[in-house]
Amino acid sequence: MDAIYTYPAYFEKIISRLIKRNWLVHNFENIEDEDVYNLSNYLYNKDFNGLTYTLHLDVNIYQFIVNSVKKRRPKSEYRDAIALVCYCQLSEIEIDPTIAVYEKLSYSKDESLLKEVIKDLELFNRINNIDDAQLIEYAFSEIEEIEPQNNFALDREKIGNNLTKYKRLLVWDSLYLLLQYITYISLDREKTNSEKLRVVVEWMITDFRMSLVCMIYAIVYFSKKPLRRMMKFKITDPPSIKKRALINMTWDLYALYKYFKSWTEKDDEQEIMYASNDIAFNNLLRISVDVQLSGNLFPLEDYVDMVELGYLEKITSKPDQYFERIYGSENWNAEYRERLIKKYDSLLGISEK
Repeated sequence: MDAIYTYPAYFEKIISRLIKRNWLVHNFENIEDEDVYNLSNYLYNKDFNGLTYTLHLDVNIYQFIVNSVKKRRPKSEYRDAIALVCYCQLSEIEIDPTIAVYEKLSYSKDESLLKEVIKDLELFNRINNIDDAQLIEYAFSEIEEIEPQNNFALDREKIGNNLTKYKRLLVWDSLYLLLQYITYISLDREKTNSEKLRVVVEWMITDFRMSLVCMIYAIVYFSKKPLRRMMKFKITDPPSIKKRALINMTWDLYALYKYFKSWTEKDDEQEIMYASNDIAFNNLLRISVDVQLSGNLFPLEDYVDMVELGYLEKITSKPDQYFERIYGSENWNAEYRERLIKKYDSLLGISEK
């Protein structure tokens, strides 16, 4: 069925700016990256195929949006983030800031921080429900700040309880441990990068558990062309800074994990995307999408030679056939994981006193 969709003249400028930013990552097959900015595709698929689209935000873009109200001196990132909001409104794409909100709180029990996080979430929802006109004026530098007049009150007590209900989000600690081990092995000056990669993947299989996102991270990081700023941990930093680096890296991989979980468990009528201004993260997510779509590790052949990839594919596709594993055994429990976390915190010099 044919359909014609029209949009304002300024929309082309918005698209041009967003393409330049290259914030969006998707898992749509046979779609060029620039075609992701075709408004007609979203509206047509929603109207005639019953599809819904959701864009998940990283913490930086979420903060850019909130800062369009909070900060008196707008930066270009704030204006382009609001342009992204305009784009989603016109394309009828829902924006989900959940991961960003959890990361901002990062399990803190600080009441003042919790209040600030909830207040920012209310502000985000107010911005996301403003009419196009004010957002467009801000995006195109016609006004210096956004002043939402609408009210979007949240049940603060309920939201607060949900944000602090669990000590850790599901799998967060596991991803933290896996990054601890990757970081620890990366500091070994006696091993080549190829040897380090084998050690890491085999350790995942034997001593802990496999994680696709962590394995892809390790493959790229120990490859012949690692992405810039993949490793935020520096051994020369003070303990608190090193700890924060590991936590930030864990949130990145948690976002990757959540993206894949949402993608692989979604209904047929749901489609998801992710928006981040972290170049290394976006590249890693795009690589991970290629691996998921192919069903094997061979899309990584530009990073690791085929012999090595073949070995990794063999042992990860049928791990029980090649190794004795702790995973699933009677010794596999939360206490085991906690012991390992404490061990590698100590080895990395970030143990809490």
